[in-house]
Amino acid sequence: MPLHTLEKYARLATEKRQAVRESPCRFLVSAMMAGAYIGLAIILIYTLGTEAAPEYRHLIMGVSFGIGLTLVVFAGSELFTGQTMYMTIGLISGRTSLDDLVRVWSVSWLGNFGGAVLVALLFTAGGGGPLLFAGNDYLFEVATAKMNAPVSALIARAILCNWLVCLALWTSSRMSGDAAKCIAIFWCLFAFVASGYEHSIANMTVLTLSLLGDHPASVSLAGMLHNLLWVTLGNAIGGAVFMAGAYSYVGRRGEASPAAEGPAVSLPALVTGVLPAPMAPAGLRRTAGPGSP
Repeated sequence: MPLHTLEKYARLATEKRQAVRESPCRFLVSAMMAGAYIGLAIILIYTLGTEAAPEYRHLIMGVSFGIGLTLVVFAGSELFTGQTMYMTIGLISGRTSLDDLVRVWSVSWLGNFGGAVLVALLFTAGGGGPLLFAGNDYLFEVATAKMNAPVSALIARAILCNWLVCLALWTSSRMSGDAAKCIAIFWCLFAFVASGYEHSIANMTVLTLSLLGDHPASVSLAGMLHNLLWVTLGNAIGGAVFMAGAYSYVGRRGEASPAAEGPAVSLPALVTGVLPAPMAPAGLRRTAGPGSP
């Protein structure tokens, strides 16, 4: 049962509550870093995707996006989509309040947005690479689809996305080696990007870049707000319900009935089929002494 991880994240939630209360500006800057790291990864995968053949595009973009969350985890920064899991676990455990959750989520989201926009502005000022050149319409096609997608589709894809992102954080935190952590992050992010799911923080850079470029009429500020509103909601549901809620429920069951797991069975016993004999209650056990056989 994931009791250890739940306890660790409950403590982490209290640390984030304390950080945003004591120094909201520092917390905001840390959140801007996370938005910037995800933005750098977005620029990478769309630069590669623009040049790739359509049949290989999602594969190439998927295998390249892991750098974003890897930087967030290893460099250290505050990503909104991860906070949806951490702070909900803190709330369920009673360590933090609903007010703490709203404050951390809000500052994280705003900081992520600021970092994403900053990276998009710097990239555009630097020339925009192949993404914003005339005739390269892939970025604008993606932005148009995101801005005009139905609400139900955006929410569903956003739930699936943050389910995978939080799984990347959850599984990597349960591993001790850095290489194992990177592999866990890679596979989960590969699944979300290659499948075309919706990540609110990643979309901040995608949609800002499309607005800064020579975009068609189908790309608009209203479309960006439409996308970010519903994708943010879906991401929050994915992290809070499908990860924090589900694992908190599973963890409480495991904590309530530890005896149900039974005695541990060793690998030799599984191979030979000979299970260890049950131990007698402590009061009935014989203790060796002088003259005992």
